[in-house]
Amino acid sequence: MAKDRKPYLTYFFISVFIIIFFLQMFFSFFYGEEFMDKVFYNYGFSLQGILNGKLETFLTSIFLHGGASHLFLNMIALFFFGRVAELEIGRKKFLLIFFSSAIIGNMAILTMSFLGFYSVVVPTIGASAAIFGLMGTAMLVKPFEFILYPYLIPVPLIIVALVYTLYNIAAFLLVITTGTSSNISYISHIAGLAAGMFFGFRQEGGRKGLIFLLFLLLLLILTPFMFILLNYLEIFNYANILSQIIK
Repeated sequence: MAKDRKPYLTYFFISVFIIIFFLQMFFSFFYGEEFMDKVFYNYGFSLQGILNGKLETFLTSIFLHGGASHLFLNMIALFFFGRVAELEIGRKKFLLIFFSSAIIGNMAILTMSFLGFYSVVVPTIGASAAIFGLMGTAMLVKPFEFILYPYLIPVPLIIVALVYTLYNIAAFLLVITTGTSSNISYISHIAGLAAGMFFGFRQEGGRKGLIFLLFLLLLLILTPFMFILLNYLEIFNYANILSQIIK
C-alpha cells in the first residue's frame, strides 16, 4: 500500500452525499414535503418503479437519504470503512465494490418484493448496501485495523463488522418470521455485505480462509442468541445506532 495515497474517493462520495442532502432540504423548504415525497417516489428504488421502466433508480436511490440521522450515520460508516477499503484495494476496485454492492442490494430488495415480504411501491433510499459492501471487503483485507467506530473507542474492524452482520441477520429473521414492520432494508445490507466479502476473498485469496471459517462459526453460534435478544429486548447498544439507518 502506497503510504502517500489518500482516500480521495471516500471523501468525494461523502461530499456528494452531503451536497445532495442539502439540496433535498432546500427543495423541501421551498416546495414542501410533498415535493420531496415525489422525488423519493421517482428516484428511490422499488419493484413498481422497475416495472415502470425506471432502471436509473438502481443508481439514483443510492444518493438520497431520508433524514439527517440517516445521512450522518451512513457518512460516519463510509468514512471508516471506505477509507480502509480504498487504501487497501485502490480506487478502481473501490468504485466497483461500491456500485456493485448497491446494485446487488437492490436486487435483493426486488427478490423480497416478488416474494411478498417487502412493499412493491414503497421506495428504498440510501447508500447503506454500498457501505456494507465496502465493510465486507475491508473486514477481509484489513481485519485488525483499529477504527474509532461507533463509540470513538479503538476497536478492530473485524469486531465491528461482526456485530453489524449479526445484528442485521437476526433483525432480518425477526422481520421475516414475525411479520414485524420495519423501515430498514436488512436484506440489502446483507446482500451488499456478501458482495463486498466476495470481492475481499478475490483480493486476498486463501490467506484469509481461517478468518472466514471463524466468521461463519460465530454466525452459527451467535445468531440464534441475537434473534432471541431482538425478540424480547428493545434496547441493544449497537442495534440502537443501526436502527436509525433506513437502508
